[in-house]
Amino acid sequence: MSKLSLGLNKNTIIGRSRQPIGVFDSGLGGLSILKALKDKLPNERFVYYGDTAHLPYGDKSENTLKEYVSSIFSFLNQQDCKLIVVACNSAATVIHKLENLPFVDDQIVEVISPIVALIAEQKKYQRIGVIGTRKTIGSGMFDQKLSQLNSSLEIVAKATPLLAPMIEDGFVEEDVLLPIFKRYFKGFENCELLIPACTHYPIIYNQIEKYFDNGLKVLHTPKIIAEKVDQVLANQQLINPEKNDKEDSFYLSDITNDFLREAKLFLGSDVNFSLVSL
Repeated sequence: MSKLSLGLNKNTIIGRSRQPIGVFDSGLGGLSILKALKDKLPNERFVYYGDTAHLPYGDKSENTLKEYVSSIFSFLNQQDCKLIVVACNSAATVIHKLENLPFVDDQIVEVISPIVALIAEQKKYQRIGVIGTRKTIGSGMFDQKLSQLNSSLEIVAKATPLLAPMIEDGFVEEDVLLPIFKRYFKGFENCELLIPACTHYPIIYNQIEKYFDNGLKVLHTPKIIAEKVDQVLANQQLINPEKNDKEDSFYLSDITNDFLREAKLFLGSDVNFSLVSL
């Protein structure tokens, strides 16, 4: 039993199970995680926050990033969230360095640790590529942790800072991405599996695999994170047993028509966002 469940009676657990799940990212990429979560956990209600006024997170200093992330945690705590999904790899690199968060470790799922654990344990792929923002790749949280857990893996990690803003702006056509791929993917020719360490990248999974003539598998990270969240909720008896009658809530720190258009690309439907500057 989770330490969070100790001392809680049945009514308290049921009440907490009906609370929403908070999901946040620097922009709209985290909507790829949210979509997978909604598919996996159809009874849950979600509160999404995209810090679009401050993107990209991948180029921010650690201190600035910690300030942004702390403010978002406080906001989601005010929304009475039972669990927080840090749907941003750059933000995930500073979580363990933050103090006095309104959530304990058992209430936080970030997008790095579940992926590292899965890849370190599997036996099918030995030559692994990792791409992400400068912040994520520079932290070493993927390549260093993978090497520590499984020294037999051959890992190539490279920052690909142009991809996230290009996706945010809708530049996802193959002819536009091709020259970027040619530069970024030098050295990845022998890789068998690619870890896309940025929640924007699911939008271009097919384009990446096609660039490698389908000889390289791109890991579908949103599904893995959704399965991890399902496991955490089950362990704490916090899965909502009934469909929540309240609608999901969506917030952005800056709203533009471009973001609204791209949000539909991620979720497959129109979304009503509210403006909340932190």
